[in-house]
Formats: sequence, structure tokens, C-alpha cells
Amino acid sequence: FYGVFKLLNGEEILGKAVLTNESNETLCFISDPVVIQVIEKRISEDKMMRGMGFHRWMQLSDEEFYIIRLTDIIAVASMSKEVVLMYETYLSTNEGNETEEEKKVRISRRRAKINEASGYLGKIDEARALFEKIYNS
Repeated sequence: FYGVFKLLNGEEILGKAVLTNESNETLCFISDPVVIQVIEKRISEDKMMRGMGFHRWMQLSDEEFYIIRLTDIIAVASMSKEVVLMYETYLSTNEGNETEEEKKVRISRRRAKINEASGYLGKIDEARALFEKIYNS
């Protein structure tokens, strides 16, 4: 569903979401989350122009979806039809109109080159296996 999520820290994010129950904890998987950006400009002494747009929620990440615990969410609401249209337009004009190959090129350009000296400690799958081993013992 298209949802608006108010988080405990005060952030309000919008995105396509699915709620699931994993290990007795409800998780929210949010795809392409964005935050609202309000723009104000004074036109004259007694007139103010206001508008709104979107920008990515986590601007320094290449991830397409995020997992948020339901306990970190204060409120959930469905997006209005008008906001869904604006949201989909934002996605299509920013990154949605590209082929898979174009997307791979864009992501590879944004990724930093990682080597042993830059803090790389291992692969996520290896860390997950280690944590599961520790947790289960």
C-alpha cells in the first residue's frame, strides 16, 4: 500500500509498504521512501509562495527498500490519491524511467570504491551467519 509513516524521531516518510510479522515482531518494508520538502519564497512584502516536493529519505544509500520496526512508527496512514500521483511522478522523473542496465551504471557511479584500508570488514551474509551462530548458542 502507499503509506505515510510518522516515526518516533519526528520524521514523516512516504513510500510503498508491506507489513509482515517476523519472529513475533511486526516489520514494515518500505520501498522508495521519500520525505516532504516544503519550499517557501517571499514574493512581496505581504505575499508568500509555498510549494512542496520530495527528496529521498536516506540520500547517501543506494538501497531501494528499508526495514523499519513497527515499534519505531507512531502513526500510519494511506496516501491520498493526489499524493500518490505526485509520488509516482517524482519516482518516474528521477529514477523510474531507466532500464536495468542504466540503473546498474547509475548505482555503480555512486558507490565508493571499498578496499581493506577503507574499513571493509566483510560481507553482510558472513556477518549475518556469525550473528545467527552467536544468537543460537
